[in-house]
Amino acid sequence: MASILYIDACGGLSGDMLAGALLDLGWPLQELEGLIQTMGLEGVSVAKVDEQHMSVLTRRLQVDVKEDQPHRHLADVLAILERLPGKVAEPACQVFQRLARAEAKVHGSEPEKVHFHEVGAADALVDVAAFCAGLVWLGNPQVVCSPLPLGRGFVDCAHGRLPLPAPAVLNLLEGLPVTPWPGEEETVTPTGAALVSTLASGFGAMPEMRITQSGIGGGSRPSTVGPNLVRLLLGEDTHGHGHGEVVEIICHLDDMTPEDLPMALERLMAAGALDAAAAPLYMKKGRPGLMLTVVCAPEKTDDLAGLVLNQTSSLGVRLRRMDRRTLYREIVKVKSPWGEARVKRARVTGPDGERFWRYHPEADDVARISRETGLAPARVREKLARLAVLAGKD
Repeated sequence: MASILYIDACGGLSGDMLAGALLDLGWPLQELEGLIQTMGLEGVSVAKVDEQHMSVLTRRLQVDVKEDQPHRHLADVLAILERLPGKVAEPACQVFQRLARAEAKVHGSEPEKVHFHEVGAADALVDVAAFCAGLVWLGNPQVVCSPLPLGRGFVDCAHGRLPLPAPAVLNLLEGLPVTPWPGEEETVTPTGAALVSTLASGFGAMPEMRITQSGIGGGSRPSTVGPNLVRLLLGEDTHGHGHGEVVEIICHLDDMTPEDLPMALERLMAAGALDAAAAPLYMKKGRPGLMLTVVCAPEKTDDLAGLVLNQTSSLGVRLRRMDRRTLYREIVKVKSPWGEARVKRARVTGPDGERFWRYHPEADDVARISRETGLAPARVREKLARLAVLAGKD
């Protein structure tokens, strides 16, 4: 059964709050201490501390740094994170790369040239590594996040006095749902925004799930108009599907060379589109044309809409935000007479509540085997699906 981790950012969001909530869920602090040694961070120690927010007991990850830490560029940060195990290093690097793009946009610079000050310090490195490692410890559940509460006011940082929400936070949260916070204080930090905007697959209301465990993380800022805490709700998907919000990018084409369209679709998928397709239609004045539809995560909207305008003959696009439901799916590998092959399987729930797996061998592997052996694709596909079942994959 698919697992879901719902981030209820009811009182704000930061890296130490998320890590504290994971510790409250039971993630062992000793594992994080080992990761700090692996990263080679000298003079850095961690502790799990209790924070009371409006009579609610919360946990927070406290990072103590005894030695001065250098201002780091993106390459320095990535070199440190790449020392971690691959399942932790890959998402952690993605978080900092996204953070670098957001900071570069603020300062009119390039991501590689950004000086990480607060967010490049040892505590941010530890917070990011902690959350990514905690997700692995939980079995990499699907992450869904609530709308984020944004306070107003000002904050002092290495660049001076900045308005809240911090400019980098606004860049990170473009296309994502937010709600107003009644107090003048920082509620969402750049590290917290980078973590959820990179790793969450959806934003919005809590999906239908069976809650199995919960953890509460608290911030170091005293509570004022509301408790400064975040809740992690771990549960099981009760309907076998994922929940999330997507954006459809749509345009009509009547003057594009047909052989150029497959390349445009390929580039859109490579740039992060969830799906891209074209369908024939009749346009004004009876002209035949195509309707191009691109589906993407909300945070990808600007990039992919720009790519559509760059790679096609369209002069404009329409955007439509909508909810999406998806079956839980995963890739399993089977040993076939023609070598290892990938089979995608999806969990389906029947009308009587019975659950079963639906198998679909990966098209690229089917095509490769068919070319190498001369066998019909249908025969290869049937064999791979049967092997997945016989190997005890269901």
